[in-house]
Amino acid sequence: MGIIIGSKTRITNLEDRVFKLEAIDRVTLIREQFKAFEQFKERFERLEASISLSSDHLPKVPDTMPPKIAEQRPGKAESSKSSKASKKTSKKHYHTVNVGETLYGISLKYGLTVKNIQLMNKLNDRFVIYPGQKLLVTI
Repeated sequence: MGIIIGSKTRITNLEDRVFKLEAIDRVTLIREQFKAFEQFKERFERLEASISLSSDHLPKVPDTMPPKIAEQRPGKAESSKSSKASKKTSKKHYHTVNVGETLYGISLKYGLTVKNIQLMNKLNDRFVIYPGQKLLVTI
């Protein structure tokens, strides 16, 4: 009978140890999840700061809309020859990329599409612009 009581005590002790080990395992898992969450939070905060900096460079939307072309005062009609000559004499204009600028922001600034800027500068869809880079924005 003494062996059975001793065995029950040992089993109870072993069960307690297993329970404590399981609790430690759960705490370890929670710590790992917490660390992963902290890393996600830091990445999110960096992304948020980057977006905030980028939005500072976006052009401001005017409060009033510009007048329609039809409402403007008509001027002298230009001949097609003079418009061709002005296109030939126009100079190329480059934009120097600043920190935080995007192709989209630059396209808004010059009234172009992102695709037009990519075509003029022979950039593919995956090309990343960088500060100090000069991009052709008018021909």
